[in-house]
Amino acid sequence: MTLTTAPTSADATLEVFYDGGCPACRREMAHYRTQPGAETIRFTDGAHDLARLAEVGLDPMAAIATLHARDAVGTWHIGVPAFREIWVRLPRYAPWARRFAWVIDSRVLAWAYAVFCKLRLPRRCRDDRCPT
Repeated sequence: MTLTTAPTSADATLEVFYDGGCPACRREMAHYRTQPGAETIRFTDGAHDLARLAEVGLDPMAAIATLHARDAVGTWHIGVPAFREIWVRLPRYAPWARRFAWVIDSRVLAWAYAVFCKLRLPRRCRDDRCPT
């Protein structure tokens, strides 16, 4: 799914919205932040930076349900395409992202990620730990 709106930041070529309340998601984004090229990516915690979500018009539950990325021209990349956008900006990941583009763009991977998200979210949101 892709939506187009105005760019968010002159410094970053991509803004990533992830679930900061998810330990696995936090670890993965922390890893990406340590990689060369990460300075071109703005990482936004979709579970806690509700003001930023409002600025870009992203629903808080959508922001934690699946990975969202918004590029410099304002195009939204949601789910597996968001990962692709991260990987192509990180020199250590870019060759693999290009080499295995057919896997990244496959319906099977999109389906597997969607299943992961559906299984993770109810567990993540128990005891009112989700943004409203």
